[in-house]
Amino acid sequence: MKITLADVTEENFFDVIKLKSDENQEKYFQIYERWVGSNAYFLAVCQTFGFTPKAIYDGETLIGFTSHGYQKETDRYELISMMLGHQFQGKGYGTPVLKAIIEDMVSTYQCTEIYLSVIYNNERAIRTYEKAGFKPTGEVEEGHHPEPIYCLKL
Repeated sequence: MKITLADVTEENFFDVIKLKSDENQEKYFQIYERWVGSNAYFLAVCQTFGFTPKAIYDGETLIGFTSHGYQKETDRYELISMMLGHQFQGKGYGTPVLKAIIEDMVSTYQCTEIYLSVIYNNERAIRTYEKAGFKPTGEVEEGHHPEPIYCLKL
């Protein structure tokens, strides 16, 4: 496994937005998928609110997408999306990908805390975040689903 994060460019843009977190989503173009907003949605959020989008690769293979940055409203550095294509889930990518994202955020922002929210019943993601040291803050973001907020203190 050789995990790297790369800029989203003209060369990989369409591959990034075609990558789906659930096989059932392959037939659709939707703003929200089961566990995460679509990559197209988060690319628009990044463009509008100044977050950083990154394509996730294992070697030369695109396996996922992430976005992160400084959230002015909360005065926090936030990991706002992390997704793996459905064909790469359950193959041991979660922890190494999350580690690469954390390293990228620390390198980019010199942050000492990272916040994220996760759909309340996404048990796989919650286990991955907690394994990396994220702790629930007791806060809940009310979006399309209740999303408990977690924090990693570095």
